[in-house]
Amino acid sequence: MEGMKEIKEKEGKLYKIGVIGSELLGMGFKLAGVKAVRIARNGEEAEKALDELLNMQDIGIIIIAEGLANKIKSRRLQHIIETSLMPLIIAIPDYQEKEEEVDVLRRLVLRAIGIDILAK
Repeated sequence: MEGMKEIKEKEGKLYKIGVIGSELLGMGFKLAGVKAVRIARNGEEAEKALDELLNMQDIGIIIIAEGLANKIKSRRLQHIIETSLMPLIIAIPDYQEKEEEVDVLRRLVLRAIGIDILAK
């Protein structure tokens, strides 16, 4: 069973998880063993942290607090957040943010396979 701090790709290369969020979110992931944690308090700090993690060759997943992702003004970074598959960028609600788990899953499935699981 793979640990939370590393993921494997088919050819066996290990990739790490990176996190961008509040101190509380960062502390939770650090306790889970994630070392590439960047604390951001605003959109500007989130942009700098995202650029830093994107430049790291061993990062396979970037988890970013949804509130911070929404504050990123750079069109280039917004496009990367919406379309990147490697590293995969996942926006999750921070501890203070409220969102239904179904909405998070719905967006991930839509992005991964292009099917809206709740469409009628």
